[in-house]
Amino acid sequence: MIRSSTTLETTVRSVDLAQQRPVRWFYIGMAVAALVTIFVGFHRSFYLRPPTLPPLAPLVVVHGIIFSSWVVLFLTQTTLVAANRIHVHRRLGLAAIGLAALIIGSGPLIAIAAARHGRGSLPGLLVMLVDILAFAVFVAAALYYRRRSETHKRFMLLAMASLLPPAVIRWPIAAERPAVIVGILLLFVAAAPVYDLLSRRRLHPVSLWGGLAFLASIPMRLALSQTETWHRVASWLIR
Repeated sequence: MIRSSTTLETTVRSVDLAQQRPVRWFYIGMAVAALVTIFVGFHRSFYLRPPTLPPLAPLVVVHGIIFSSWVVLFLTQTTLVAANRIHVHRRLGLAAIGLAALIIGSGPLIAIAAARHGRGSLPGLLVMLVDILAFAVFVAAALYYRRRSETHKRFMLLAMASLLPPAVIRWPIAAERPAVIVGILLLFVAAAPVYDLLSRRRLHPVSLWGGLAFLASIPMRLALSQTETWHRVASWLIR
């Protein structure tokens, strides 16, 4: 009887591990995809910036380092979970909180400075500010639900997706092609719902409603960015 019980427990544990393995690879894959997306978008302007270009402002360099650190930490955290190093993952969560706060603090400053010096448009300023706002909301929700892993992970994916637009618009194939930009972002946001349907046979509420909210914000912010009201607000911000 003892031997049968031990065999049953071993079998159940093996099944659990087999079910968890695809989930772990999914989140690692999404982290790698985000890392590649950001590198492709910023490789010429930041990571592999030619020496012939003017040097970047110190605030831009600091923001780029913080931003890059977040992406690397995101990949590290997903890898730690895949390796079942949950205790290390939770300790690094404190670093994630600090980096998120720095992104939220420096992001608007970078966006406003770029618009002030003619390196960004007034409509583009609104798009970037909403990206930072979405990131802040999703990270805050992820922290609130940190004890509910399935909810936490999906909010973190949405937070990562909210940081991708500035990189995507710098892709050579996406420049001046709004449909391409929206299509690439749609792939990132739709990945979690598609994976839910394939693995769980049902949608997780965060994948569905969080993803829809993020996608709905794209045309809304684009429409608002063209209004006279926003142009007055933006002109006040950059004066």
